[in-house]
Amino acid sequence: MIIIDTYNCLHSAAAMPGSLTGLSLSELCRFLENARMPAVLVMDGRPKPEEPGENDFPTLRLVYSGRAATADDVIARLVHESTGRRHLTVVSNDHAVAGAARRAGARSLSCEAFLSRIMRARAARRGRRANEPSEKFGGLAASGQAGAWLKEFGFAPPSPPPPSSAEMDPDSIDMDDFLR
Repeated sequence: MIIIDTYNCLHSAAAMPGSLTGLSLSELCRFLENARMPAVLVMDGRPKPEEPGENDFPTLRLVYSGRAATADDVIARLVHESTGRRHLTVVSNDHAVAGAARRAGARSLSCEAFLSRIMRARAARRGRRANEPSEKFGGLAASGQAGAWLKEFGFAPPSPPPPSSAEMDPDSIDMDDFLR
């Protein structure tokens, strides 16, 4: 089971290069649910209107700390109450949260390491490397587009293959073109 210091993790995603920049809570939940990763996502305060509700992702548990506590307090309580701490991983960049999890017998993982795993898993599912932007894989170039871009950047478009000797008419050879 994974317990995620969610806002901490989302802020870390914003600082990372690649496709996770701008990761939202809904996108994180969707990925975790699709990956069949049992997780508890812990957040400070109360739910915001744009965030998913507890019934939107039935395989995940969304926990808000409320006004009286912090997400860090809730994570410490969840770890303490867990009977299988050895099988528990706490995802947070907060050193106090990660240290408390390790002292209680759980594993800890930095947000960057967790998000890197997400990027690799997403890329593997889509059949490309994790650091390639999704725009790069939007489809094939239209006919003639490659030649236009080569010309735009000062490169000559590829020459057609020379005709085989059986197809060549000696009278049709332009010696000026041939000698260039």
